[in-house]
This record gives sequence, C-alpha cells and structure tokens, in this order.
Amino acid sequence: MMFRRFLPAAALLMLPAMAMAADQQPAAAAQTEAGKPNPTAPLAHTPRDPEPEQVEAHIKALHDELGITKKQEALWAPFAQDMRDNGQRLHDAIEDRRGKLPTLNAVENMQSYAELVVERAHDMQTLNTAFASLYDSFSKKQRKHADTLFREGDSEHTAAQQAKATEAQGSTATPAQ
Repeated sequence: MMFRRFLPAAALLMLPAMAMAADQQPAAAAQTEAGKPNPTAPLAHTPRDPEPEQVEAHIKALHDELGITKKQEALWAPFAQDMRDNGQRLHDAIEDRRGKLPTLNAVENMQSYAELVVERAHDMQTLNTAFASLYDSFSKKQRKHADTLFREGDSEHTAAQQAKATEAQGSTATPAQ
C-alpha cells in the first residue's frame, strides 16, 4: 500500500499523542565531554519537523487511500488546508524553539516545550473538527477503512518510535573491551 510509506507523517499530522514524538539527538550531542553517554540529553528534545513536501505527499496519499469522491472534495479541501497550515505553524514554532534552545535555562526550556505542545493541541483540535465533517460524509466502507488506517498508523508509529529508542540506546552503549 502506498499509504504505508507515509504513516510516520500521518501519525505526526493526525494523532495528537504522536505529534510530539521526539527526534533522537545526534550521537555527538548525547555524549558528555568525557565521551560517555549523557542520559539526560533527550530531555531537551524538539518534535520532528516534517518537510512541506512530506506534508503534501501525505495529503495526496491520504486523499487517494481514503477514496475521496468529487462530492467530498468540498469537505476535503478545508481538512487538507488545515494540515498544510498546521505543518507550517509547527515548522515555524520548531525553528523558533531551536533558535532559542541554546540560551534557555531548564525552566525556560520546559516552558518553551509546553507552549509548543499547547499550540499543537490547538492545531489538532481544528484539524479534528475539519476531519469530523469529512468523516461524517464517508460511506460505511470509507469509514471502516479510515478507522483501520488510523488504528494501524498509531500502532506502526509506536513500534517505529520504540525501535528508534532501542537503536539509539544500542548506539550509545560502550562496546566491551
């Protein structure tokens, strides 16, 4: 299925709990000056920032996968635009946070992250409102398919995040000598 290639983006744009999944810190940033892993390095994380091309590819794949009809296009358009707008707002907020991060103390860092989460939650609410109207127009077959896609996307995204975390732990482990 073409849609499976876009599930990470789907999870980011469609599932609030997944939207704030952290990027893994580069190995160098996760090291202390002594060369040992810094177990707190991931605490100063920033969410993943999808490229505009990824957002557009996700929108097209989702449109195709859900089988949006000509009659549903009027409801699809605002939903798709919300995804674009949310992606741009997330990008801007992440860039702003990344620019400030080196000068933030721990309290400011947490506050910055909290503000990002609040903004993202608001965006997800507006996206959900647009999707609810679209979903209401779906046939039974489309609804069943959408339900399955979202369920599978959540499970696959969670598994991918766990695999990344395991891989990151393995790459920071000191080899036996």
